Amino acid sequence: MELTVLDDIETKLLTLESKLRVVESESMDIARSAGRILAQEVLNFRDSPPMDVSAMDGYACRLEDLQVCASRLPVDQTATAGAAPLELSGHRAIRIFTGAVVPKGANVVIPRERCDEKTDRVAIQMPLDQIKLGWNIRRQAENARQGDVALSAGCRIDGPRISSLVSMHQHPQILVHRKVRVAIINTGDELLDIGMPIQPWQIRDSNGPLLECSLQALPWTQWTRTSVKDDLPKIQSAIEQALQDSDAIILTGGVSMGDTDHVPTAVQNAGGKIVFHRLPIRPGAPILAAASDHGQLILGLPGNPVSVAVTFRRYGLPLLEHLTGKIDRSACYRTELANSDEKTLHLVWFRLVKIQPDSTALLLPSQGSGDLRSLGLSDGFIEVPPQTPSKGSFRYYDWSPS
Repeated sequence: MELTVLDDIETKLLTLESKLRVVESESMDIARSAGRILAQEVLNFRDSPPMDVSAMDGYACRLEDLQVCASRLPVDQTATAGAAPLELSGHRAIRIFTGAVVPKGANVVIPRERCDEKTDRVAIQMPLDQIKLGWNIRRQAENARQGDVALSAGCRIDGPRISSLVSMHQHPQILVHRKVRVAIINTGDELLDIGMPIQPWQIRDSNGPLLECSLQALPWTQWTRTSVKDDLPKIQSAIEQALQDSDAIILTGGVSMGDTDHVPTAVQNAGGKIVFHRLPIRPGAPILAAASDHGQLILGLPGNPVSVAVTFRRYGLPLLEHLTGKIDRSACYRTELANSDEKTLHLVWFRLVKIQPDSTALLLPSQGSGDLRSLGLSDGFIEVPPQTPSKGSFRYYDWSPS
């Protein structure tokens, strides 16, 4: 079966990933691990629940006693969550709260709303034939048994996973992958920082802040940023310096075929092995990807802002996630276009869109890869395969993936 263009791109990315090194692990407190990538498999240190517990507030009793004295059961004890289990005497009931251990001898819990409650007794006010053995009792280990896998290595630790870690992991520390160290290198003679005097023929460096903001949203990264002129020795030196203490280098600009596009040569001179240079995509076709002998990522993105945004989100982000050992990669979804058109390209086409209240995507007018206004109005982009009209549903990539 012949590979599609998208298949061929994916094969190139997998080839690159095979040459990259996943970063090492470190121990840290679970309480401080939010956003980090788990580096170990976590096994339940005990059953969940660890004992039979009540599923609601009510009264714990014996089903057989209800056949005899359901209209008057003495109550003289209360079972609360976190307290040691009580023992139930015959022909009595124990007031119980949600999460409390079911008293020894009890085999049903009757909800409070089905009872007539007095200070020292309770009357069950429901048909007894509706009460089954074990009613409203969560059995020991019904969620998971001791030794079962609670979490797999490679997941991103968020609120629900921290809840699992605190409950299922025996120790307060956990192994996570250390943060991926990223070096951003912006190339270009024309780039100026915000606040500097600017002439009509000059432009501000928006790519550096764009990448910094994108990385800031990834708690498993840390980064530095430098700017260099369009000069081969300076770019090569910046790459060599970054390789000394970084896991990944992201360059912007200088990756095309012009006289001042020195990045491909600089990458090779610095020891990078280029896996691919140029992809059949728009925007972002000149993208370059390489790996060092030590498994570090070197990613050269085109200089135009839309190209940087799109290629970082589509290719840079999953490559950085690979460096962490992350298995639940940032997802893309399919979305339906609200304003389809018949336009096609012979390349993979990344088109900026804005998501509507009904979750459909509205294609935005764009003047090309330098159109910062359209970029700022967009929520993300869709991926349109070659020779495909922009109508129907497509993969959608959000600028702020969770």
